[in-house]
Amino acid sequence: MSGARDGIRLAVAAAAACVALYFPQPLVARIQADFDVAAVWAAMPMTFAFIVLTSGPVLFSRFITLERALRMIVVIELILAVLFAVQAFTQSPAAYFVLRAMQVLLLPLLIPAIITSASNLAASNSRARDLALYTAGTIVGGVAGRLFALASAGWAHWQLGGLAATAALVVSAVILRHPPALTNVARGPAATDATSAPVAETDQSWRAPVSLAFPGLALAFATLTAILTVLPLEIGYGGGGTRTLMLVYAGYGAGIVTSLGAPAATRWAGGLANATPIAALVFVLGLVGVIGGGAVALAVGVVAMCAAMVFQQATQIVLLNDYFSRRQSATVSAVFVAAVFAGGIVGSSLLVGLYEWLGWLAVCGVCGVCSVVGGVCMAIAARWPSGRQTARTMC
Repeated sequence: MSGARDGIRLAVAAAAACVALYFPQPLVARIQADFDVAAVWAAMPMTFAFIVLTSGPVLFSRFITLERALRMIVVIELILAVLFAVQAFTQSPAAYFVLRAMQVLLLPLLIPAIITSASNLAASNSRARDLALYTAGTIVGGVAGRLFALASAGWAHWQLGGLAATAALVVSAVILRHPPALTNVARGPAATDATSAPVAETDQSWRAPVSLAFPGLALAFATLTAILTVLPLEIGYGGGGTRTLMLVYAGYGAGIVTSLGAPAATRWAGGLANATPIAALVFVLGLVGVIGGGAVALAVGVVAMCAAMVFQQATQIVLLNDYFSRRQSATVSAVFVAAVFAGGIVGSSLLVGLYEWLGWLAVCGVCGVCSVVGGVCMAIAARWPSGRQTARTMC
């Protein structure tokens, strides 16, 4: 039971990190109007975050050791809380972007440190459960951060919504003031239950088909990021736009169910090799619903896309951690974060630029191609022998 409590505490940290990450996304239209910049620059608070998260985790992975990970989480959260508090009271565009840049530079240390800690809890007997809790925490934070932003979008001084991020980060730091213990050795047979796969003792090759999970996740996240970033520009905040956006972003919360329910879903599908292409199909169908337009179609489509995306993240990260050795754990976490947010760069910059140039349907067409190719990559990864083993241990 203590292992589950530790997993929940780290899930709270993941939620706070994602509040800090995603808070500016729904504000792109407000930033564009108030700061008088192009849409691509209005999306820069997200784009820059994705750029840094693509390269930073790999560059900084040597600093994210098991001995340092939990201390890093608390210290970085407190620094971020201060930065958000200061940003909430600034009205200068230059100051706003500088403070956002400072926040972003800390995220490549924070997020991989949380993943590394969640996958190596000493009191836990289920890595799959711990990583599912982490993924669920990211969904809670992603939804909360976006809704905090939308709630403040109608204020004259909309930056004050950043105080919600400050509160989330402080709460997480307080919860982790007595950090759980981590282990740097593989669990023995007595500590392993039916949801934990044996950890590899030797380093594994990065050229195995299982590594296709990385580009697959990147392409799927590029699609989801593009849709969620462009929607405020396409819909706007007036005439019920804010309510529609809140409904759509709340749909992201569907990922909580698919994250925690990933083992049951995998069992129902007859294994990860079958569940992965089903999730990819649901993702594509959700995109079709989004293209269809209308508040209901948008909400249902985003729910389907988010549910499928989070299922893929929850299962692929377990697949990767079970394939690679524990010594490679920090690097796997860093590359996982880098791959996902590389897709975020494409979604919040190139595809936003495409929207300004050719419009909504052009963005949706490119997203359709990305979602299909990404789904194929993840399906191949899940059929690798390690994937079949993971499918059995997740059931």
